[in-house]
Amino acid sequence: MTPAPHTDDALARARVLIVGVGGLGAPAAAALAEAGVGTLGLADPDVVEASNLHRQPLYDDAAIGAPKVDVAAGRLRALRAGLGVEALRLRVETQASLLARFDVVIDGTDSIPSKFALNDLAVAVGRPLVHAGVVGMRGQLLTVLPGRTACYRCVFESPPPPDDLVSCTEAGVLGPLPAFVGALQAAEAVRICTGAAPLFADRLLSIDALSGTWRSVPLARRLSCAACGPRDSASAATRSECS
Repeated sequence: MTPAPHTDDALARARVLIVGVGGLGAPAAAALAEAGVGTLGLADPDVVEASNLHRQPLYDDAAIGAPKVDVAAGRLRALRAGLGVEALRLRVETQASLLARFDVVIDGTDSIPSKFALNDLAVAVGRPLVHAGVVGMRGQLLTVLPGRTACYRCVFESPPPPDDLVSCTEAGVLGPLPAFVGALQAAEAVRICTGAAPLFADRLLSIDALSGTWRSVPLARRLSCAACGPRDSASAATRSECS
């Protein structure tokens, strides 16, 4: 099906920030470039490592040791002529002015504390956030529309103790799974940029690749949420109507 002209125009004007250009962010970036998004921001402080290659499709052996954002920017520009790419070798968890320059933010980070920090920042600056996470053979996805839908902190409240956290390195990751979840993130970002209804707002998608099952769990905003809960009685009344 050929996209409608107004959809193409909306995508050409869209600016999407991808935070973490790894297992989730790299496939999401490639999908968004091919979809026709006008500008991609790539934020990641890391360099390419050999352990990345099985699940991060923008990189190969020749890229090992190079900054991820620089390699990814070059590959994406080669993928589609005219694509605008901003390579940002930094952490964005406190960069409110940076997030404010984009229309949608994709969470490709690989740590729980980073996901909380990015959620809180996106909510604070009012930018839609497409969260995802993958560990082992499980993945999840949630879209946050600030002030309208449940945010990441509404669901999980606070990070677990550091000793309870399991990294991707420790748990392992099934290579194709983050690519699949990243593609779902890209599709959700396209829906938001073109004015279509997001599929995963107020809904947590949980994927278990081992059992081959999907669960879609309905959510609602939590008025006591430290990130998106009301700050005064007036905002409490307004947000109650949106819940």
